[in-house]
Amino acid sequence: MVRRPEPAPEASAPPAELFETPVFPQLIELFRKANRKYLYWDKFKQQLMPDGVEPADAWRLLKLARGMNKRIVPIQDVSDEWFSYARTEELERVLHVIDQQAGGNVTTSVSGLPKAVKQRYIISSLMEEAIASSQIEGAATTRRNAKDMLRAKRPANDRSEQMILNNYKTISKIKELKAEPLTPKLIVDLQGLLTKDALDDPGDCGRFRSEDDDIVIVSGGAGTNQVLHAPPPASEIEAEMIRLCAYANDDDSDFEHPVLKAIILHFWLAYLHPFADGNGRTARALFYLCMLKKGYWLFEYLSISRVIKNRDAHYYRAFLYSEIDDADLTYFITFNLHAIEQSLSELWDYLERKSQEDNTIRSRLERESSLNRRQRAILMRALREPDTEFTIESHQTSHDVSYASSRNDLRELETKGYLVRSKRGREYVYQPADDIASKLDD
Repeated sequence: MVRRPEPAPEASAPPAELFETPVFPQLIELFRKANRKYLYWDKFKQQLMPDGVEPADAWRLLKLARGMNKRIVPIQDVSDEWFSYARTEELERVLHVIDQQAGGNVTTSVSGLPKAVKQRYIISSLMEEAIASSQIEGAATTRRNAKDMLRAKRPANDRSEQMILNNYKTISKIKELKAEPLTPKLIVDLQGLLTKDALDDPGDCGRFRSEDDDIVIVSGGAGTNQVLHAPPPASEIEAEMIRLCAYANDDDSDFEHPVLKAIILHFWLAYLHPFADGNGRTARALFYLCMLKKGYWLFEYLSISRVIKNRDAHYYRAFLYSEIDDADLTYFITFNLHAIEQSLSELWDYLERKSQEDNTIRSRLERESSLNRRQRAILMRALREPDTEFTIESHQTSHDVSYASSRNDLRELETKGYLVRSKRGREYVYQPADDIASKLDD
């Protein structure tokens, strides 16, 4: 349950003796630790303080230090205060990691993969992102059911599946939009794609909201609702969206690191809350689009939303911290940078694990010289995941081939005894044979 964070101590000058005390070096180390995760008051006050130092006084000194390295961004809150962020050592470190691993023409274990394998990883990542981003917004279905739907290209059975299907189609389309300048209409179109046939009021699809809505969460019994976020009034949306797009498209003014800029745009859209529904999904799609626009090609392989979903309370809390603590956007930026870094780490771990598995399995398949690369991929997956089901449509989607090629691949594997075919409704379903491993060992 996400609650509005407790207020921090009132702002005032820290006691002068803190600068002269022998424990000042300990305070500096405490501040460095606090800035790694960019702690807010509710977590900072729980840290071990130097002898004789009150948490509130240490907090005031930390706030003073943070304020000396602030950079203003073009977002105003409802009180007309400008948001800003601090370029901490931690931000610089993670940005360096992202630049090294996810941008430019760097050579990685991903860039060296065969084209067909790359395509398979990209499709899997798009599915993961679509599923997780929708689940953050309340889609109630399992990853397995959702992936089966996407692979088989079957229609959605309910609103949750429709959300995921919309997300998948939208993220797939974003790659076609990366050369276009950002406009309010493009963002409205993204929201329309994401929310089609998935809203209580179909009229809210593909248009800005016309009413002033608070975002409310039930935090207890009767009468204990809390307003978590009161966005700017609807009358300001169109003008703000023009400003947002101008900032996104401006590469000539003061330099802003592209990753920071994408996260700032993510926050700005979520803060403005321009739609009646679908704001979170649209904000994350906007972030993804901005990263691809700036050449961070590896993001095609990452599912940031999967990391966010596993820490969704922290995600919302980082947003609220930024809103209530003097419009300090560093909380939200730090959380998202760490989510990206974790996604990168998971990608490398996944590739290393799959590489080892594939090497073992590939050696077992080398004796089957009659198989093409797609059939080898099917058998490798069948060995790793014995419960997997294949259909002509799902195989066609995964490998981007014609219907006829997909059908022939599966029928040949059935003939060789590696797959078993059954009929479900009007389509054929292929499953790994019980003795598939021993057949490959023959």
